Amino acid sequence: MIRYLVRSGDTLSAIAERFNTTVKAIMEANNLKDPDIIFAGQVLLIPVEIPGAPPAAPCPPSPPPPAPPAPRRPTVTRTFDGVEYTMSLNRAVYKMGEPVTIRLRKKNILSVPLTLTYRTTQKVDFRVTRDGNLIWQWSRDQFFAQVVTSDTLQPGEEKVYRVVWDQKTDDMLVRPGNYTITGWNLATPGIRLSLEFTITA
Repeated sequence: MIRYLVRSGDTLSAIAERFNTTVKAIMEANNLKDPDIIFAGQVLLIPVEIPGAPPAAPCPPSPPPPAPPAPRRPTVTRTFDGVEYTMSLNRAVYKMGEPVTIRLRKKNILSVPLTLTYRTTQKVDFRVTRDGNLIWQWSRDQFFAQVVTSDTLQPGEEKVYRVVWDQKTDDMLVRPGNYTITGWNLATPGIRLSLEFTITA
């Protein structure tokens, strides 16, 4: 709706044509009884469509939420006499029967070579306990020669030991619950590392 000031010589039909509307619409908007009676100086309401604001641009689709970060692997690190020992599990929670992967790394963090001495050919061992009771030990039923051995690590060099436990003890799957894995390097002195993990049904 706009306001129009009638000028001399104007007629409703001419005004209607100018604004692309109808005489009837103008008469209804101004309560006019006779289409021939208008006068100069009169203000008329003209029912026209006023272009609205252009439609807003569509919002771009929201980006998908970022994927949740992968759960961190349980890890423990200890440094002793120039060697950094790190033990980790491939996850913190396992389903019953799911293999448990254990990784023990030893790394020379000095700028000179170092040598680790072992009483036998066995270099590492791993043990799983629950409530203080032994459930599984990697070295059980294995044979190691009873001779002194050694490992020499150059600066920055590392050795990694990887062991997989099938969650069995005496050929039977263990029950769900909370467990502790302890791994240690058997050089003199022996360094032990422990981690907690859970088995679910």
